Amino acid sequence: MKNYGYAPFQDWEWRSYDGKDVVDIAEFIKNNNDCLFFIGTDSKNYPKNRRCVFTTALIAYRMGKGGAVIMHRDKTDFMDQLRPRLLMEAMRSLETAWYLDGKLPSKNIITIHLDVNKDLKFKSGKYKDELLGMIIAQGFKTIVKPDSWASSSVADRGC
Repeated sequence: MKNYGYAPFQDWEWRSYDGKDVVDIAEFIKNNNDCLFFIGTDSKNYPKNRRCVFTTALIAYRMGKGGAVIMHRDKTDFMDQLRPRLLMEAMRSLETAWYLDGKLPSKNIITIHLDVNKDLKFKSGKYKDELLGMIIAQGFKTIVKPDSWASSSVADRGC
């Protein structure tokens, strides 16, 4: 039986961008509560060992002063179909956004970057409207490729 599930958000382990230090997400948010926040999740299938790796990146950015990044990474069973994999990426980003939203002042902006293309010539393009709708319906700003650097660049490096 396939295990596409993942640990509950409160059990996620966050690491620094270099992967060396475990970071308390609540402390990270507290130390960066005056920042813009960007969230992106990417995944990669590994056919040889039939696993799929998901990485969620949380970026806190101070205008003109740079930013800080923490990441959560875990594995599920190999995912044969693209749509469920993209939905899981979006859900992981949403869970992070919901957590942030409850910890930040209302003036903070949370933006979710989706690893989908707006061009229909790419496989992910046909799921763009569905995924955008899901995120926007939850009240978050969202960005897709080629501008979704939090997922397609930062999170991608963790996969």
